[in-house]
Amino acid sequence: MNEQVENFLQYLKEHKNYSPHTIRNYRIDLHQFFEFLDTFELDVQNLERGDIRMFLGELKRRHLKKTSIARKLAALKSFYRFLKRSHVVEKNPAALVSSPKLDKPLPKFLTLVEMDKLFEIIETDTLLGLRNRVVVELFYATGMRISELVSIKMKQLDLDNQIVRVLGKGKKERIVPFGTPAGNWLRKYIRQRRDFLMEKGHLAEEHLFVNKDGTGISTRGIRGIVDRFLYLASDRHGLSPHALRHTFATHLLDNGADLRAIQELLGHSSLATTERYTHITHDRLLKIYRDAHPHQKKGDKSDG
Repeated sequence: MNEQVENFLQYLKEHKNYSPHTIRNYRIDLHQFFEFLDTFELDVQNLERGDIRMFLGELKRRHLKKTSIARKLAALKSFYRFLKRSHVVEKNPAALVSSPKLDKPLPKFLTLVEMDKLFEIIETDTLLGLRNRVVVELFYATGMRISELVSIKMKQLDLDNQIVRVLGKGKKERIVPFGTPAGNWLRKYIRQRRDFLMEKGHLAEEHLFVNKDGTGISTRGIRGIVDRFLYLASDRHGLSPHALRHTFATHLLDNGADLRAIQELLGHSSLATTERYTHITHDRLLKIYRDAHPHQKKGDKSDG
């Protein structure tokens, strides 16, 4: 079965374009599942739905978060689908098991003031500083996922038309535009990038974003860079690079962009995923109304 796990994870990487982070988590999830099977002397090829539910119950008793339990169930469903297609098992015992109902917190995003501060604190007097600026510019200008941004190669860029071809989930390609500010910083970075790569002996490097050694930067490297700038630019905790994707969508919606257009730009397969951003806008409109409407303010005072 270890061989089947490795085949499954390789399939997710090559055919589903899953990120290394997700694949690593799925490996941990399956290892934990097999430990559970060993403990209760269960056979992976002859499980029933009740066995899967018992596993989830065990996770709940260990006080795992609902999000972690949901991910582990998703890993099992996907793994058993793979085993069934490979004719290793006859049925998927996890198929009809319901995922725990998750709380859906509103996406975190940066305000315009915070975005201005974020750009201001990035020093651009070195090649790596320029790279950092372009990373943040593209995040904000395109709403890309971090895995999509890290994997950008030079051939995917069209500077003249200010578009980038993005390879998203499921290896689905989409065309995403970027504005003049991002385009100007990109040109400046690319000019200096060539000299930097020549100096490092990696002139043939295809990836747009490179590390200090002149090779493609990792997802972890990008995450560390952006995390640091977000910490310096905002007093709020819990902001991650994904907050820039949320910021992109929220600011577009606030300025009248069509929801379906935002869906296409973000690469969401379902409009329901994009609709989360309408809740942010609605909440903000309600707050503005309650803070600014004279009659509303008068009513608030009279309540006291």
